[in-house]
Amino acid sequence: MPGQFSETLAAASAVSYRMPWGTIKGLCWGNPKDIKYVCTHGWLDNAHSFLPLAQQYLRNNAMRTQGGLLALDWAGHGLSDHRPAGTHYHFIDYAYDLWSLLEQQKWQDIVLVGHSMGGFVSNVTASLCGERLRHLVLIEAFGLLVSDGEDAHQQLQSGFSSRQKLTHSKWRDYSELSSAVDARLKSADFSKPLVEILVQRGCYRNAQGRWQWRADPRVKATSPYRLPASTVEQILTQVKTPITLIRGDKGYDKVAPAIARWGHCIDDLSVQVIAGGHHVHMENPQQLAQAIATIDATA
Repeated sequence: MPGQFSETLAAASAVSYRMPWGTIKGLCWGNPKDIKYVCTHGWLDNAHSFLPLAQQYLRNNAMRTQGGLLALDWAGHGLSDHRPAGTHYHFIDYAYDLWSLLEQQKWQDIVLVGHSMGGFVSNVTASLCGERLRHLVLIEAFGLLVSDGEDAHQQLQSGFSSRQKLTHSKWRDYSELSSAVDARLKSADFSKPLVEILVQRGCYRNAQGRWQWRADPRVKATSPYRLPASTVEQILTQVKTPITLIRGDKGYDKVAPAIARWGHCIDDLSVQVIAGGHHVHMENPQQLAQAIATIDATA
């Protein structure tokens, strides 16, 4: 583990939650029995995506006194179980997992923090259990990816073919962990030290002594269907939880159009632009922590 986060990782408690399909795992800072911040990562990332925020949490008395910070691994990511054979990773199933976990644990007064895919999932979840949430922090995500203007038949065909192709797919492996880091770095818009902390949790050494990705290859499958924009609008109008949307000044180019399209659906929406790309929460965790501490101060 890169030295700058070794103490942060040492301060974490490993946690797990049983679900009908398997176990969701994660890391908690503070009291695991008094969770107040629930953080969910983006596609093909893992709970280490929030190590920089956790480092700030440990330094921020205003956040720590509110309660524990939990960073989850989605199904098929990080150390969480893969979904059983014959099942798939549709977006709505992630939302069901998060909703189920909130209901199972009976958490209340939660600040739900979601990056990218985690943010899209949080949009949906917040519309269903807003009474459990104090605030929703979305990082580089707003609304949903929709199907308007696309060929539904082609979407189904691509999705089904993709699922079939990935049923028995395997990742390539590497003789050195550094090679996995280099492979991940090719698709990253953030620094190598930050890539390293994702890869550290995202890989394991297999029986042959080689490094292999933990993520289920099936998470790469193309979605066979997406919701239309009108349905997304209906969902978002049910979100009564205040939202703080964090954007990177060099981040995802679809966030601004989504705000223009659906921003009117949210009664209490605050948008903050901070320096960074799509993984701005890793690049600039201090400003993210300040934004969250401000939420706590005004709650």
